[in-house]
Amino acid sequence: MILLITLILAAGLLAYLTSQLVALDATARGLAGPKLLAFLAAGSQNGSGLLAYLALRRGHPLDRRKDRPQLRERLKIASIGLFAILLVTAICSVLVLITGN
Repeated sequence: MILLITLILAAGLLAYLTSQLVALDATARGLAGPKLLAFLAAGSQNGSGLLAYLALRRGHPLDRRKDRPQLRERLKIASIGLFAILLVTAICSVLVLITGN
């Protein structure tokens, strides 16, 4: 039960951090509707929203005056940590299902 709760929390927080990173990047690039873009990028199940955002941002250079590199770095580190927790929890869940314990 604890593994399931951890898995759900880690996946939800990872989606939230992804949306925050996309919103921060969209704001720094001067794209219209950064929160909508963040919701669409993080909300798709198969990653198509994130791929569409990456294609959209290509023609918009980063404005250094609007960028917040410290926040961007903290969000990236937190995302990597949550992804590691998600991966370990998923592996533990599979092992529990295989062994039946």
